Amino acid sequence: MRIIETVFVYRLAHGEKLAWHGRYHAHNDNEFEVHYFIEGDGSFLANAARISIDENALFLAGPHEFHSIVPEQVTRPLTYYAVLFELDEQQDHEIYLLLTNILKQHSIKHHATDASRFLFDELLRLSASKQKGLEKSAEFLLCSLLYRWYSEDSSPVTAKTVIAEQKKSTSIVRAAMQYFKTNIHKPVTITHVAYELGLSAEHFIRVFREEMHMTPYQYFMRLRTEAAAAELITTDSSVAEIAERYAFENQFHFSKVFKRCTGFTPTAYRHCYMQR
Repeated sequence: MRIIETVFVYRLAHGEKLAWHGRYHAHNDNEFEVHYFIEGDGSFLANAARISIDENALFLAGPHEFHSIVPEQVTRPLTYYAVLFELDEQQDHEIYLLLTNILKQHSIKHHATDASRFLFDELLRLSASKQKGLEKSAEFLLCSLLYRWYSEDSSPVTAKTVIAEQKKSTSIVRAAMQYFKTNIHKPVTITHVAYELGLSAEHFIRVFREEMHMTPYQYFMRLRTEAAAAELITTDSSVAEIAERYAFENQFHFSKVFKRCTGFTPTAYRHCYMQR
């Protein structure tokens, strides 16, 4: 396990701070993120699901899962901790299987106890240390918390079964994701991607859905949406220009896909996240 970043966000409500922490994004291979909300009311967007944020709510996001805090639904300022960490599929196989199994059950939201805020505070302090021993203790603390939160909610799963299934599909899915990233500005068909991978379209879609919990098309649209969302709040490009840059059929198609993914039209997203 490697903790990449631990942050504490106090009374998040609006402005540039919300634009950064609430942006629509996903993390890389083997990267997971836990959000623990101490106070506030709002909504957490996980792929297509909007889930209410309340006191002591705990959210888990897995690799390549698109998520954000929905700015317009923050009705009471949010105070929370977020921990981004990376797991090695081999060295951390037990906790990796546990979290992967939780996500396969679409079990995104849990609740922690009030005392968890003090454990997160300790985790933040330890992970920020430059001493190797303290950094390692932060990793052990996080690992302990993950087992505590998720072990009871996970269905029985055997390592041999899961690893065998993953070996069959992981290389295919990663090759597809790389192809999507490389061709994000081009009109790409799923049939063509399957052909490039030497698979039938039906087999490719099935393998991809089993590992990513969405179809290849849905993933590619969300990948484009993530990139387009960043441009909406960091550039002055028009919605039409961004739609064309990411090879959407037209501006209407772009707006339809964008709203389905984020809950906003492109114009509303730009206005919401760029508000001061």
